[in-house]
Amino acid sequence: MLGVLYLDALTPELLAQAHAHAKSMPPATAASGPLRFFSPEQAADFDAFSAQIIPTDETPGAREANVVHCVDYLLSSIGADHQADLIKALAALTEAAAKVVPGAKSFAVLTSEQQIAVMKAMEKTPAFGGMRAITMVAFYGDPALGGNKNEVGWKLINFDSKFLWQPPFGYYDGHANEEEKA
Repeated sequence: MLGVLYLDALTPELLAQAHAHAKSMPPATAASGPLRFFSPEQAADFDAFSAQIIPTDETPGAREANVVHCVDYLLSSIGADHQADLIKALAALTEAAAKVVPGAKSFAVLTSEQQIAVMKAMEKTPAFGGMRAITMVAFYGDPALGGNKNEVGWKLINFDSKFLWQPPFGYYDGHANEEEKA
């Protein structure tokens, strides 16, 4: 019931205000500037991880979408309460890398095949799930937060970023006003 009330409160004006707020936020300066949260080593490991989750092939991947810098920005600002979780997840990634490839000091320096083997070894862990989830958030999220650069994630799923919709939405309600007058 509360969900219905919440959805009922989402007026076109409110949605437009929310989108305007996202656009008015300071651009995620971490999108191209210095890192705020990640150390260079952590950024390299997370970059390699996210590039395996959403690889670059005939379509843009996590690197083109600026996933690492978006996550860095999110964790240094609005998601600061999740910093410890990601630090633990990156430590688990490093541990798994060392187990799968003895002597490995970093996930980022492994070959692609070795990285995949490490990820398969840890794919059922909360660490893997958390890093995968935040990769997806940064890839498909609002570009105003620094990820989904040039809306590459949205283009892959044919998402229309209009953010404000008004009737008529389609053939089924194209004549809704006429029916009300009758």
